Formats: sequence, structure tokens, C-alpha cells
Amino acid sequence: MTQNSKQIAAGAGAFALLYVALYFVSGLIVGNQTLFGLVSLLFLPAFVRLLGFMILGFWIVPALLAATGVLIATGAYDIAPGHDAEIIIGILTAIGGPLGAHFASRLIGLKVTLENLTSRRLLWMSIGCSLGNAVFYRLGLELAGIRMYSTPVATSVFIGDVVGTWVIIYLIKITLTALGRRL
Repeated sequence: MTQNSKQIAAGAGAFALLYVALYFVSGLIVGNQTLFGLVSLLFLPAFVRLLGFMILGFWIVPALLAATGVLIATGAYDIAPGHDAEIIIGILTAIGGPLGAHFASRLIGLKVTLENLTSRRLLWMSIGCSLGNAVFYRLGLELAGIRMYSTPVATSVFIGDVVGTWVIIYLIKITLTALGRRL
């Protein structure tokens, strides 16, 4: 294993752990499946999809799959009886968010090095990532046979992802500003 692949694996592992931790924090604050028994309007782990894609590219997908596996195994991610729905939705959303971020990055001309990242581009990236996740979540619901409320659920997923992402971004900004003032 090369040094670069070790760094990617370590980064993916860290992002998987961060996703699981934020899932539980989000659950404590507002619940992760409060709307329609499927979604939340404040989904903090959505931040991991965006940041992970910006740092690791599509290598975030295995990290998201691992995180989903942990959440399914612990019973935290429970959508329907059995695990079929969770696995289908978990696979699709692990791909959908990063794919949405990828298309958004191409549309706004974001450089791979992130040297031209601005707050406006970050907003568009978060919208693209959230939209990709919402579309693939809805597709996952359809494939799992959960058709009730699928459009309102997808809309709620989009809102919850954008809000959750920006809550974390602003917490980081506030923390860095406070630390900068102290130093």
C-alpha cells in the first residue's frame, strides 16, 4: 500500500467515524427520522458528504458505505422491517451526494485544489450535494417499495442536508474565529 493510498484510507476511515458521530449527535438534537418516519430537517452528517468529497473525491463513497453499515448494524438507521430498505438507500445516497457535489463543482468551475473556493461556491456545492442525495434517496425509497410521501420526503432530505451542512460550517467558522481571537 503506497503512502497516498494509506492517507486516503485513513481519511476515509476518519470521515466514516465522523459521519457516525454526527448521525448520533443529530439524533440527540432533533432525531434523524422524525418527518414521515424517514428524515430530519437538520441532518448534520450531510456535512461529511460534502467535505469528504471536497477532500477525497469519490473515495468518500466507501467511507459513507462503511458508516451506513455501522448505523444499520447498530440499529440506528432503521427505515423499514428488515435491512433491505436501509441497504438500498445507503448505497444510493453514498453515491448520490458526492455525485451531486461533483456536478456542482463542474458547473461552478471549482478547481480540484479548491484554490478558488469562495463562500458562494461552497453554497452551490452544498446545494448540489444535497440535491444529489435527495434525488438518490427518493430513488432508493422507490426501489425499496416505500412510495408513500416520496416527494415530500425528498424535499425534506434536501432541506435537512443543506441546513445540517451549514450548521456545521458555521460552528467551524465560529470556533475558528474564537480561537483566532484568543491566539
